[in-house]
Order: sequence, then structure tokens, then C-alpha cells
Amino acid sequence: MPIHALNFPVPIRRTTRPAPRDHARRDRAIELFDAGDAEGGIQESLAYLLPDRSIADLRTAPLRFAQGAAAIDVARDGSELLITATIASINDSAATTAALRFFLSRLSSTGQLFQPRLQGNEVTLCYRDDIAQMHPTKLIEVVQRLAQEASRHDRWLSERFGIAVPDNGLLTPLSADELPRAIDAWRTHWAEIDELVMESRRRRSLRVLDTLGSLAINRTRYLLPVHGDVRARLIEFADTFTDRDEDGEARDAALAKCVKQMLRVSDDELQAAFAHADYAINPLRDGSDGVGASLVAHPQRTQHVADLRNAGQLLEATLELGASYVYALAQYSWPEPLEKRLREALDLASGKPWREASQLLWNHAQQLGRDWGGSANVSSAEQSEDSTGYGNNDGMDNERGMP
Repeated sequence: MPIHALNFPVPIRRTTRPAPRDHARRDRAIELFDAGDAEGGIQESLAYLLPDRSIADLRTAPLRFAQGAAAIDVARDGSELLITATIASINDSAATTAALRFFLSRLSSTGQLFQPRLQGNEVTLCYRDDIAQMHPTKLIEVVQRLAQEASRHDRWLSERFGIAVPDNGLLTPLSADELPRAIDAWRTHWAEIDELVMESRRRRSLRVLDTLGSLAINRTRYLLPVHGDVRARLIEFADTFTDRDEDGEARDAALAKCVKQMLRVSDDELQAAFAHADYAINPLRDGSDGVGASLVAHPQRTQHVADLRNAGQLLEATLELGASYVYALAQYSWPEPLEKRLREALDLASGKPWREASQLLWNHAQQLGRDWGGSANVSSAEQSEDSTGYGNNDGMDNERGMP
């Protein structure tokens, strides 16, 4: 049955709106380090990274913060600084060989500042360096990337390899009211993507495939807080169907296979996968009015959508604009007034026929372009560098995975 509209339900995922970082603190940290005060530089670097927290002196108390399902520890060990996250415990009943192969091949790499370590039966991500050598720029990069990797792999390891993971108590199950809405949103989303895959094949357009892949992954991220093996499987498929260097037929096949697998996920699996999480380090980029205008009213996109509408290709026009709004909301953390402006477009278009939806989104995007100052702030290259929407946040969130 042909699809006649797109639905954009209200997200269950909590909005991320952390305190803005004070970049003067980062500059101050570098000044302190250059002046020989490495410990002062560490304190200022951590205060810059975690603006919502009061940072105690590490000489008196270690620091622990939550990043999704993972707990990150920063502590002194004599004259060294130690940054760790325990992500798994290997036991006799586990698929130890497969797990260790994964750790060695995926979590370690040449040139990576931190590496996985097996200490007894515990696998940790670990970074250790002399405090006197801990330049603030290096510290900021290590903490962000280690936190990203720990959050990315912490929970699904138990489901994929049968190994124990630490129960940090950091995830909050959905409420009795949220869970049925989340399951319904999941099934509606993938049913619509299934129909759109058929439409994409009829049109044989790589542009439509690009946009559909972006919508498939971004609307999931925007709507739902997904964790564990369900998320991992989705990411693995997204690595193929969003890769513009991959053959188009292979991408189409990966997306179609992904849809079938996601539709087969049981309600029990979804209940286990859905959970709210807190992030001490914002997993999203910072949004602004200029960024918003660039994402939804960039001149190249505007011209392309105008051409589609003039040619009567209303499904394609709606898909292009709808995916742009979803991308903006999934990828960026917005001040509340800006988020409301972006969300109102989806509320207007949700469930509307293609002609009406494309007109409403077009009018809204044009008005945002006028109100928010054009498209100078974000280049086309920046928009396209991570069409999955599971990545790229000032060096921290470079992953095809939900935060």
C-alpha cells in the first residue's frame, strides 16, 4: 500500500540542554599549564568540560561522572592522572574469545590516546599520564573520546557477547505511560521507512536514498532513547546505508534488511532497549539561529526543493525538508525558543498529504531563513559529513551511535 504521509510524533527522548561551556576557562587552563601549574590546568580543563558540575580538587577526591550507561572516573595516582571506565567483566561462561577479539580490534587502535586494559577479569578503557605532561588540549580530547567510547559500548556487550557489564544505575526505564508510546513510535517509524524504501526504488535516485537513510537513523535518534544490542545493530546497518562512497545497490539492500530486522524486534526487546540517560558531556552539537537556518533553508537545498515542487515531486520535497528538520533536532542541542520553532514545522506537517505537507514545510523553512539570518554559519560539507545523525560534536561524538 503506497504511503501518503509522514508522521512526526512528539519525542519520548529527553531534551538535552546543558549549560554552555565557558571557553575562557579552556584558555585559562592552557595559560596555567604554560606557566608551570599543570594541576591548575587540569582543574580548569575539567571545569570547562563539565560546566554543570562543581569540580573538587583531585588531590582530595576523585571525580566520577555519568555518560549514558557508563561511569567515567578521573583520579590522581601518585604523580600521574588516571582516567578510566570499566565496561565489562569476563567470566567463565562468557564468549571470551569473541569478546576479546572485539576489544582488540574495535576498542584499541594505533595512535589512540587511551586503550582497553584487561585487569584481572575486568575490561577498562584507560588513560594514564604524568600530571606534569597533561596539556589541557590533550586532557579535553581524552576525556571526551573515552567517555564517548565507554557510553557507546557499555551496555550492549552483555547482550552481544554474554559478558557481565557494571550496573552503574545510570539508566532510567521508561514510565508506564512512555513505554507504549515509544513502542508505537518505533513500529510506525519503521513501517513508514519500509514503504519509503519501495518508493525510493521506483525513483532510482541516490538523492532520495541519501535523504531516506538520514531520516531512518535521525528520526529514531530524535524520538527514542535507544540502548544496547538494538542500537548496536542499527548502527552497523547505518554504517553501510549512509555511506555515500558505498555502491547504491548495497546501500539500498542494507537499508531494506535493516528495516526488516527492526520491525522484528519484540516488545520485550524494545522495553529492555529503551531507557533515559544523563550525559555530563553534551553528546549533541550546539545549535543557534544561524545554524538552524543553514540546516533547513540552505540555498542549495532551497533550490532543490523548489525544483522538486515545480516538477510535482511532492513526496521527494516533503522527505527532503522533513529529514532536514529531523536532522537538526536529532543532531543539535537548541535553546528552548529555537527548538520550539523547529518542532512547530513537524507538528504542522505530521500526517498531512504530500502536497499540503510540502507546502507547510516550504513556507516554514522560508520564514526561518528570513528570521534567522540565512546560511552563512554552516557549509554544505558540514551538513553532509555525517548524514546518520549519530555523530560529530566538537570532537566528542564522532560515532554512528546514539549518545
